[in-house]
Amino acid sequence: MRVGIVKFCCLACTQALVFLVKESGRMLSKIVLFIEELERNAFFMTKAPTEEDIEASPTLSAMQALKYQEDDPEELAMEHKEDGNHHFKKKLYKFAIKSYTEGLKQKCENAELKAILYTNRAASHFHIENYASSLEDAKQALKLKPDHLKAIYRCVDCCMKLSRYSEVIQHCDNGLKIFPEDKKLLEKRAFAVKEKKAQERDERKRKLQEKRIKAEQEKLLAAVKERNIQLRLSPALDDSKNKLANSTSGSLTDDDILKSLGLDSISKNHVILDESGTLNWPVRFLYPECNQSDLISAFNENSRFSDHFKVMFDPDEDIPWDETKAYTLDNLEIYFEDYDRSKLVKFNPDKTLREILQDKRCHVYHGAPSFLVLSRATPFRDEYLKQYGGN
Repeated sequence: MRVGIVKFCCLACTQALVFLVKESGRMLSKIVLFIEELERNAFFMTKAPTEEDIEASPTLSAMQALKYQEDDPEELAMEHKEDGNHHFKKKLYKFAIKSYTEGLKQKCENAELKAILYTNRAASHFHIENYASSLEDAKQALKLKPDHLKAIYRCVDCCMKLSRYSEVIQHCDNGLKIFPEDKKLLEKRAFAVKEKKAQERDERKRKLQEKRIKAEQEKLLAAVKERNIQLRLSPALDDSKNKLANSTSGSLTDDDILKSLGLDSISKNHVILDESGTLNWPVRFLYPECNQSDLISAFNENSRFSDHFKVMFDPDEDIPWDETKAYTLDNLEIYFEDYDRSKLVKFNPDKTLREILQDKRCHVYHGAPSFLVLSRATPFRDEYLKQYGGN
């Protein structure tokens, strides 16, 4: 009997405890919601509202408007400065810029206050990497207060970031006239002098490199013109400027020729004029039957196609994509496209690249001669020639 009573009491206590815990949780949730609601109320906030809070709350917006009901321009400018400082400390630099700008809009005659507003706005711009805007604000501050050391520092730092070392030196010199012993200005000036020398050295190197490249391009242009090679920017273009029927006729400018040779791109595969005056072309071989291609990055113009084929189609080497073993030296045929007649022209592989490129029917697209290779041992060859034409 006593055991039953004890069990009953324990069960009742447990249920009562569970009830109390649930009720406590509900009360705690209500308290938290109540506190959060108070925090959103403009009159009970314990933290300073953000710009987003002000824009989202009509009450806060009204209170903010009341803050600037002062008629004195200097007082208004000071209020905006304090707001800007508050945003700046919280790293809200864009809001700080907005506040300092509003302060500058006031018709305040206090030159020192305006200089501070410009300097503070310059600092805000600097922190979001608007170095040009920061520099301009710092300069405006110095016009109002030439001995404003923070503005001098800001001009120097901005010019450093912009790699304008001559201006860094000038701002340092202006500052040292007022503060001749300032260590920061002396150190920054010494650093700027060193960087300026390095910058001038790099600029000289760049100009020499440009001069060398230009001289090489002029030699290359002369070699191409001498050979009367037919150039096109792209096979898809069909206009009067796309074709260079005669390199010496002047139908394309030198810039057009350089572009048609692919020298305007970052590709390493473009025609090169070696020391002996020989052109070396990037030549592409296309195998339409197998959807394959080969690239010879420097095909000497005096080399014969057959010499390259002997290496490319060595009978002792397997060609992975030639499963039928149809592409052998005895079966190969090589063609170029006759652009004007839209036909394929077969030629003897014992000819040199220069001989083929000087054929007026052969055109070079974007600086890379391309040739089709077929095998007479497969039915694909006859079907392909019927479709695209050939001789």
